[in-house]
Amino acid sequence: MTKKYAFCLAAAAAVAAVQTGCLSVKTEHEVKPIQITMDVNLKLDKALEQEIENEKKAPPKNFKHLKDMYTRGVVGMDNRGYAVIRGDVTDEEREIVEDMNAKRRVRMGEMAESTGQKRAEVEKAYAEKVRDNHLAVGEWYQDDSGKWLQKK
Repeated sequence: MTKKYAFCLAAAAAVAAVQTGCLSVKTEHEVKPIQITMDVNLKLDKALEQEIENEKKAPPKNFKHLKDMYTRGVVGMDNRGYAVIRGDVTDEEREIVEDMNAKRRVRMGEMAESTGQKRAEVEKAYAEKVRDNHLAVGEWYQDDSGKWLQKK
């Protein structure tokens, strides 16, 4: 009877353990970063659109002169969104390019901070948006690999 009693006691203990919650259940939760990434990308896209609209509404000093340099092909846009001198320019034109790039660097930093993105990501996104939607046919730009191309 001792073996039978020990078995019944062990079975009763097992049933009691299950009923009182001694069993643990492990659950796993999947974190979905896509939603966060989409929100950040949408915020960046909105900031870039606003920046481009602001440049159109209140173009910086010498904007027409800079645009003329793009049209002449002596300036192109690199794959980070900055003007690069590609031909012969005057000292005044060089200063215009440097001034525009300095102001753009400040704005890229501000957008990176406000959207939580890295500056390099903001610059690349800005360059893509301007290249795809705002450069005129014949103007020079640098693709992601660094190769210079003319807008078609």
